[in-house]
Amino acid sequence: MFALLLCGGCAPPASQGGFHSPDPASKLYAIHSAGESRDRKNIPVLVEQLDSDDPAVRVFAINALERITGERLGYNPYADEATRRSAIDAWADAVKTKRFAEAN
Repeated sequence: MFALLLCGGCAPPASQGGFHSPDPASKLYAIHSAGESRDRKNIPVLVEQLDSDDPAVRVFAINALERITGERLGYNPYADEATRRSAIDAWADAVKTKRFAEAN
């Protein structure tokens, strides 16, 4: 029992995991931070997160994207996979065409 309690403190802080962390708290922290910073360089990795199996990741990702761009492009994190796919494709196209890139 004592060993189990010690393991709870073994994980790194959520702020150290990043977008591709296997730790859900770390991933959500990174996504939330990206939205707060409104740094457009994070848009491609946020778009990747829209395809997550985890609904919380999808919600955080679209909220961050909306905060950065002011757009949702029809994305609903609770929609069925086929409906989400259409919106994810729209986001992927926006990234490819640099629709939300900062003006130079």
